[in-house]
Amino acid sequence: MKILFQIRKDYLKNIAGDSIVFLNIRKELMDLGLKVDVCTEHNIYAKNYDLVHIFNTIRVKESYEFMKNAKKYNKKVVLTPIYWDLRNFYKATNQWEKLRAWEKSEQKRKYLFENCDVFLPHCYGEAELIYRNYGIASKFAIVPYGVDPSFAKGNRHFLQSRYGVDEYILCVGRIHHQKNQLNLIKAMSKENIPVVLVGSVNDKEYYYNCLQAAKNNVLFLDNIKREELKSIYKSARVHVLPSWIEYPGLASLEAGIADCNVVSTEMGSTKEVLKGFVRYCNPGAIASIYSATMEAFESPKNNQLKEYILDHYLWKETAKKIQALYAALL
Repeated sequence: MKILFQIRKDYLKNIAGDSIVFLNIRKELMDLGLKVDVCTEHNIYAKNYDLVHIFNTIRVKESYEFMKNAKKYNKKVVLTPIYWDLRNFYKATNQWEKLRAWEKSEQKRKYLFENCDVFLPHCYGEAELIYRNYGIASKFAIVPYGVDPSFAKGNRHFLQSRYGVDEYILCVGRIHHQKNQLNLIKAMSKENIPVVLVGSVNDKEYYYNCLQAAKNNVLFLDNIKREELKSIYKSARVHVLPSWIEYPGLASLEAGIADCNVVSTEMGSTKEVLKGFVRYCNPGAIASIYSATMEAFESPKNNQLKEYILDHYLWKETAKKIQALYAALL
C-alpha cells in the first residue's frame, strides 16, 4: 500500500498541533509496514499512489489545492480535518480581519468535506460541528489523536540546576493569542510560584505583551528538544493550557502521562476527551484561571489521568485504526 501524505509547506518550520498529528501518524503507519510519502506541493503527479491523505482544514488554502489535484487523478482521499469553528474565538478576541478571512474560506472547507471519501474527526464534538456547518453527516470515522508513551519517562528536577526552578506551573504551546499565555501570566502575577512557558514565538506582538506583563516568576523557554521536553513535563507540578480554544490540546495529553496535574480550557473538545480527570478554566476570566491552577497546584498527584490516556490515546492505536480504514477504502 503506497500512501501520499499532504500538509502545509511550513509544517516543520512552524510546528503546531497539525504537525504533531501528521508526524506521529506517519511514523506509526510506517512502523506497520506502509509506504508513506510526503509532499507539500499541490501539483504532484499522484497516479502511482493508492490513496491520498490530507491534513488540516483550518489553514484551508493548501488543502483545497491538494484535494483538487487528488480528484484529477481519481484518487481515494482520506481527510484528517483537525477542525474546530474558530469564529467565536476571533469574535471574543476582536480579531475581525481573521474572522472575515475565515468566512471567506468556508466554501473551500465545504469542498474538502464533500469530496473526501472519509474524514477522521478526533471526537464526536468535531463530527457534530462539521455536520452543523457543512451538512456532512456520513462518511466519517472517529479516530482519536494520541500521545507518545515515552513522555512518561522524563527525569525530575530537570530545570533546577539550570534555572533554579522546580515543581513549577508549566504551559507548553506556541506563544500565540489562541494559547492565551498572557492571561495565565496575569492570573499568577501575585504568586511567587515559578511559571514556565515553553514554545516558539508564533506572534511577536503577543510575545511582547507577555514580556511586558511577566513578573520575575515567569520563565520563557524556546528551542527545546523533544527529550528535554519530557523532563520539563516530569519536573512540573501543574500543566495549564488556558487557550481560547483547544481540540483537545495535545500538550494536555503529554503532560497527563508525565504525571502533571492538568488544567485545561473549557472551550473546544476538551471535556469530551479529558472528561473529569482534569480541572477546567474559562480562558477569558483571570479569576477562573487562577482558581483552577491553584487548586491543581495544591492537590496531590494521582495516576488516574495517566492510566486513562494510556488506555485510550496512543498513536500506535490511532495508526491501526487508520490502516484498517485505508484497507476498507481500497
